Amino acid sequence: AVVSTQSTGDVSECFSDEHRDNKMKTDASKTIFHIRKAYNSTWIQFLKMPKSRELYHTILTNLHESVIPFMQNPKLLIDFLVDSYDLGGTSALLALNSLFILITQYNLDYPQFYPKLYRMLKADLYHAPYVTRFISMLDLFLKSPLLPAYLVAAFAKRLVRQSLQAPPHVIVIVLRLITNLTKLHPSVKRLVHRGPDHPAVRADPFLPEEDDPAKCAALESSLWELEILNEHYCPGISSVVKTLRKPTDEILVDLGLSKGYDSLFKEYLKMWKQDPPLEFVEPLTFTQSEFADVFTF
Repeated sequence: AVVSTQSTGDVSECFSDEHRDNKMKTDASKTIFHIRKAYNSTWIQFLKMPKSRELYHTILTNLHESVIPFMQNPKLLIDFLVDSYDLGGTSALLALNSLFILITQYNLDYPQFYPKLYRMLKADLYHAPYVTRFISMLDLFLKSPLLPAYLVAAFAKRLVRQSLQAPPHVIVIVLRLITNLTKLHPSVKRLVHRGPDHPAVRADPFLPEEDDPAKCAALESSLWELEILNEHYCPGISSVVKTLRKPTDEILVDLGLSKGYDSLFKEYLKMWKQDPPLEFVEPLTFTQSEFADVFTF
């Protein structure tokens, strides 16, 4: 009987400890819930307040990493992000990451995301200071295997067409991006391998001014612009073009986003190891008769 009483006491103490632990966990969960709810409402009210342009861009820059993961309902940011995306320019660029997170992780239905992204590809973009940031996000957005072939082809075609007027280091990044697109989306390879006798090369059906990727006829076109880029004065561009045409494997290549024009120049300067050709015998004076009327010795 003594043993039984002692055993009952031990069991009751165990149940008491377990109940206390469960209660603490429940209280902690309620506390976290209320904190996230307050955090949620505070940000929504803050975003409705007037803000300077600098603060507005700072919010957009950090929203996807510092705010969305801690919100109770991130979908409440949809109106703010869509309005920012519709503004275009830097605001649209900074809103891309947050919008993409809501689409992929929170089931946001926003069918205009890719058409508007396609319209952001303008010739002056490649000379902007944020071009590498944009291309890195473009690389992320176009990796999904569920994207239709016409959409990926439209991005590849517009990118290579506009890169004809881009700085050399940006051309290298764009070509590497297109190389990855051909590996992730095999249907795009046909644009690369259509020869000079193909009708799409003789008369390009691509509509460069059409902002709807579904109507620009990129999938019926070809990447004949690669022939021009292959003759570029920068030697690195022709080597990237060769890799694009005949990839050695299916491993995605590094875009090299950290390399600017200066680093690209220094890289190829190191590759030049031979001395420039000079006259073998140093001339002492002009002796040719054709210089007699020009120079007096």
